[in-house]
Amino acid sequence: MNQLSAEGVILLAYDGSPHSGAALEWAAATAALEGRSVRAVSVVEARASADRDVDDDLQRRFEAVLAAVGADGAFEELAGDVEAVLLERSRHAHVLVVGTRGRGRTANTLLGSVSQHLARHAPCPLIVVCPPANPAAARIVAGVDGSLQSIAALKFACHRASFTKEAVVALHAWKPGHVDLGYSGQLPEAVGQRSEAAGALLDECISQVRAEYPDVAIEPDSVPSPPTKALTDASAYASLVVTGSRGRGVVAGLLLGSVSQHLLNHAQSPVAVTR
Repeated sequence: MNQLSAEGVILLAYDGSPHSGAALEWAAATAALEGRSVRAVSVVEARASADRDVDDDLQRRFEAVLAAVGADGAFEELAGDVEAVLLERSRHAHVLVVGTRGRGRTANTLLGSVSQHLARHAPCPLIVVCPPANPAAARIVAGVDGSLQSIAALKFACHRASFTKEAVVALHAWKPGHVDLGYSGQLPEAVGQRSEAAGALLDECISQVRAEYPDVAIEPDSVPSPPTKALTDASAYASLVVTGSRGRGVVAGLLLGSVSQHLLNHAQSPVAVTR
């Protein structure tokens, strides 16, 4: 295939493993939907590169998948550090797409330091592709908390939905606090106030993107639950879960701590980490 400009391409980390194959399928389908090109990068450690030739079989498989959906792309094999190569190549990419596991040194890419490094430092959205629990799911879930990063996540979800024609669920997880039912079985007034505040926050977030995507159905979902549980549960019925790189309040460490690790390791759909 022809060499491509890196501007706006879908950058794919591809090593021929089944998990990177799933990432390839996602990248190819997205490229066909959005009229973009895919640049696949296979990273080989520098000390091993002198002892091997470019893997023609990888390139043939890559080209066959793209040809099947009518997308265009280019394949290259590069020597160096996995994180450094992917970060450098992603500077002008539309998104960086990776599988949940690779082979060789990158076998735990999305379960260890490489994944966390990419989540923290990738200059473009990072897509982590795993097989969805529900392949027929037709909704995109975006985690929102009122921060600028979460608005970017909601916009990303709406942008994709404008091509896929899926509904977008704007999910806000909030803590109800300690709940003691009154003598009449009514919830405490404070819980009702928190619920109303969560709903108002959701309405405000949605209002900031609705004008830009008037044809996308955006559904608010206010969940009295920790964000790890809310997002992981929602992923079982989603084609994609989208979250910002950082949040505030209860999700301030979303992609920098235990919540991020839980979501990347346990989400039952592909995950997008936006900027």
